[in-house]
Amino acid sequence: MGESANDDIWILWIGAGLFIVAGFVLALNVRGAAERFFDLVARQMPFTGSATPKTLRIVGGGWIVVGFLMLLPDLISLGRAG
Repeated sequence: MGESANDDIWILWIGAGLFIVAGFVLALNVRGAAERFFDLVARQMPFTGSATPKTLRIVGGGWIVVGFLMLLPDLISLGRAG
């Protein structure tokens, strides 16, 4: 009963880590990941409009930012505690 709500914060860290890793993989096009993922999406949803694999690389960069923003409040609180 006396547990803090912050005890499950590791779930947020894992989610943010996955966003950051997936973002780097897409943004840097590791082993053609952006092209492969785009081909997969284009087959499942043929109405991609003007999207290209480069669009996915930009989205990957956005995922990196989102991942860091998920971690930012906890990183700030760690910095203040030290």
